[in-house]
Amino acid sequence: MAQEVPAEVVAALLLQPPAPEPGAVPRLQMVGARITGRLQLQYAAVEIPLSLVNCRFDEPVELADASLRAADFTGCHMPRLSADRLRVDGDLMLAQLVSGGVDLFGAQIRGDLWLTSARVTGDGSSFAVNGPQLRIEGGLYAHSAHITGGLNLWGAQAFTIEVTQARLSGAEERPAFRGDGLQLVQDLLCTDLLADGGGIRLFGATIGGQCWLARADIRSTTGWAVTAPTLTVGGGIYAYGLTVEGGVNLFAAVVGESIELTASTLLPYHQYALRAPGARVEADIKLDNATRVAGNIDLTRAEVKGTISLIETAFAEETTVGLHRAVLGALHLESLSAPPATLDLSAATIVAITDATDSWPSQVTLTALSYQALHPTMPATDRLSWLHRGADYHPQPYEQLAAYYRQLGHDDDARTVLLARHRQRRRSLPRLAQLWGYIEDATTGYGYRPGRALLWLLALITTAAIAFAEAPPQPAQSNGPPFQPVIFALDLILPVLDLGQEKAFTPVDGTTWIAWLSSLSGWLLGTTVITSLTRRLTRS
Repeated sequence: MAQEVPAEVVAALLLQPPAPEPGAVPRLQMVGARITGRLQLQYAAVEIPLSLVNCRFDEPVELADASLRAADFTGCHMPRLSADRLRVDGDLMLAQLVSGGVDLFGAQIRGDLWLTSARVTGDGSSFAVNGPQLRIEGGLYAHSAHITGGLNLWGAQAFTIEVTQARLSGAEERPAFRGDGLQLVQDLLCTDLLADGGGIRLFGATIGGQCWLARADIRSTTGWAVTAPTLTVGGGIYAYGLTVEGGVNLFAAVVGESIELTASTLLPYHQYALRAPGARVEADIKLDNATRVAGNIDLTRAEVKGTISLIETAFAEETTVGLHRAVLGALHLESLSAPPATLDLSAATIVAITDATDSWPSQVTLTALSYQALHPTMPATDRLSWLHRGADYHPQPYEQLAAYYRQLGHDDDARTVLLARHRQRRRSLPRLAQLWGYIEDATTGYGYRPGRALLWLLALITTAAIAFAEAPPQPAQSNGPPFQPVIFALDLILPVLDLGQEKAFTPVDGTTWIAWLSSLSGWLLGTTVITSLTRRLTRS
């Protein structure tokens, strides 16, 4: 049976310790004791280290506004630890603590705070571990801790925080981990973390090193699973194998290295699996290696100096990837097991795009997209399928692609793209204008296939010459030139020429309509040639 020690005795020994033996350092140490009554040390200045290991307290421990040299409560059981504004010169050891709550509002710890393997279960009225504006010069270590009722580090400061292989549970309106305004000199480690209930909040937090979320499982039923608007991370966010139920919100976040969500599962909140408009990332964003995305991705106005990697990514049906006005070093869209439904690249600026035809979404918005390179280099006929996936016609994507082919020296591909531009535009014109467009297309390919005009001309001349050779016209004058079918056909079809044949001979009977059609065809052919070539020279 554990030895019972009244709390008053413990307090008296701490406040008026006996004189130490020569050469000895005074401290109070108890192991396995049962502390009866309430240990009250509010506002006390304790000059000797305190070590109460594996002790059981009948009532809450009161340390608010106290000043301690060091405190070790390893393995203790207590209803609650009330230590708001506590000051500790060394470490505060709460490893393996079993408690109904820990209050550390405004506490200052010059050493480390240890919550390793702690079991803290709140009563629902506040956070189980409540440490807003906590100041720790060392680190907070909560490996394998179980905190039911949430961990609150709003506005806290520390060198580093490690919450690895831990389980944090929030409430309906309370996150499992609240770190709004948190400031860390080095890393935030949440690897293998299970956080359910209200997820993780890091609004406006600053992490000087890396943010590790590898193999974490974070869930929220009422809001974002991970919400960190305006988060600043000096290093990167590394979350290999992350699972979130409730999406990730990184609105306007600033990340000094990469965001790696490789092999992760992102389930949405309000249709968004990842929301990071206005984010700035100095390296890459990786959603590759079998990452499963079940909601929209919003990277509007994001600036990613490296690569957004969507390789072997699986998107759910109706998913949208939004990169409107984003600025990227590169975009990789390859080997997708299930492409998104929509990819919005409107007004984006991308140095290089690497993609594959089987990874193109059914709808791609390319209006005002600017890029310098496309990999692999495909024939224009393949790339046109990419352009045609836009919901509405706009000339700029065609002009951009044609300029890219010209830069490569692929002039034939460039002309193919510009011809496709006119054909796509034709669909939006009135019917009469569409008819004229079909004539231009058939005769000259809108000026990009001028050889067609020569073929049409030869066909018309040959047809007319054969017709009039079979049924020669009558001479219009007695002393005119001899009849020549080919020259007569040329004189009819080419209105700018006067070869004397049309004036010297008059078609008879059924050949009159042939002459009329030849002249009309010649006028149409000439007009379309002039119109198409003029447009090409002035606009293309």
